[in-house]
Amino acid sequence: MKIPFYIGVALGFFVTSDSRADELLPANRPMGEVIDHYIDVKLKKAKLAPAPPADDATFVRRLYLDLAGRIPTVVETQTFISSKDPQKQQKLINELALYPEFIRHNATEFDVFLRNENPDGGSVRSYLLAAFQENRPWDLMFRDLVGAGEKVHTAKPEQYVLKRLKDRDVLARDVSSVFFGLNISCAQCHRHPYVNTLSQDYFFGMREFFAASYDFQGNLLDRKYVKPGEFKAKSGKMQPVSLLFLNGKVVEGPKAETAVVDLAKAIQEESKAIEKLAKEKSKELPAQPTFRARAKLAEVALDVENRERFAKAFVNRLWYRFYGHGLVMRVDQLHANNAPSHPELLDWLARDFIEHKYDIKRLIVGLVSSNAYARTSQWKGNSAPTPEHFAAAAIRPLTPGQWGASFHMVANPSLFGSEQSLIAREKTVTALENAGKEAEKIIEYPRDDSPISASESMRLSNDAGIQKSLVGRAASLLKLKDRKSQINESMWIVLSRSPSASEIELFDSYLERRKDRPEAGLQQMIWALVNSPEFRFNH
Repeated sequence: MKIPFYIGVALGFFVTSDSRADELLPANRPMGEVIDHYIDVKLKKAKLAPAPPADDATFVRRLYLDLAGRIPTVVETQTFISSKDPQKQQKLINELALYPEFIRHNATEFDVFLRNENPDGGSVRSYLLAAFQENRPWDLMFRDLVGAGEKVHTAKPEQYVLKRLKDRDVLARDVSSVFFGLNISCAQCHRHPYVNTLSQDYFFGMREFFAASYDFQGNLLDRKYVKPGEFKAKSGKMQPVSLLFLNGKVVEGPKAETAVVDLAKAIQEESKAIEKLAKEKSKELPAQPTFRARAKLAEVALDVENRERFAKAFVNRLWYRFYGHGLVMRVDQLHANNAPSHPELLDWLARDFIEHKYDIKRLIVGLVSSNAYARTSQWKGNSAPTPEHFAAAAIRPLTPGQWGASFHMVANPSLFGSEQSLIAREKTVTALENAGKEAEKIIEYPRDDSPISASESMRLSNDAGIQKSLVGRAASLLKLKDRKSQINESMWIVLSRSPSASEIELFDSYLERRKDRPEAGLQQMIWALVNSPEFRFNH
């Protein structure tokens, strides 16, 4: 069934920025300035004065967690604080984007993002590591992941599709949510509750792009002959399925294959040929059709008519990651009935992302270069403004990878020496990565509106491995005979700041009571700091 293109336009999915380009700030403005301009306009309209900038210690910790996936060392923190360079924030941003930690941290975060809360989605982290190493653009990564890339990649990014082929409903949901910012799973059974025109045709139309896909000995291939798709409508009648993109655009299928007189026989013969090659364990792959629906999906999604949705979905996801709240919330409900908090800003960022060929590193660097990103999370007013004003920095739970790497830094604070070779640094980063994997057993991955559970707190409080890891750190601190120095060093290592007078008094009193077992007392002090909300959150 063909759906007129104007219906897709009526959904409000694809109002192009070109129509309002003259209304946006010039394309050559620095991204940080553009962000601040549009956020400040809304703050002024709301008669809100934003929170002041975060202090240097808070900012450097936040930035290392966001770009390197770990807390900074004491030397890194104090070097930044002591610098008088007015451009030190931007210089540190640019520097961190060159670190191997930046590549590995992004690979970890994107691997989780691509799974879309789907534990059976399968990891494509090896591919992501290679992609971020070469700074591969997002449009090409999308093509690779859906198995529509122009060349075979040794890291097999098409595992993203292969791992979901057993449930094509989940595959259609994940592709729509992750790459286009719209969860269409509701339309599987009925019209979308927030977009009345989003019917079952759209869900099964997106699903149909993967109808011919199959797994042949770990290779993502396509069948030439496939039974025409259909679905059971709410009325109870069976309806034919077309290759249908989210904007209502119908993609014409292969005419030669569908025109076969005896399609059932052609399907059977093709299946037998595939089975024969599989039994023979032949290195020869089954013959492939010239028409590939997945390639058509990528082609349609990235054409001039539709690429803005693709860009906006990605920009919104990254904005959510660094600002704690999307320009559109939820991030998988990008449609006309769910307006952005800052529509011009989202338009500008999407336009910039497209014009710079979907450069992910450039986008990340730009997003964290604004004054809005650098604000304190502390609000001094009577009541905090709503999150969509971005008047203060969001308080964000650390991911398991961030927490694990940071805890490993606490237990081994001298990991990153100033004279460390590149090979040694790679080994250190690998150790942090392994620590992040171990942390998944304890730390829960943050979800929208989901508080830190009591069970996580109990695991942190009683995990023997955490206690054991801190023994060496306590022994090292014991070499500092001055108790105030021990407290001061602990605060810098764990929380990246100096202690307040009241904190010195509190810990001094505790250590005095444990002076018969000074090493155990120091271990418990570090344990308390690691279990504090200040360590658990990026703020």
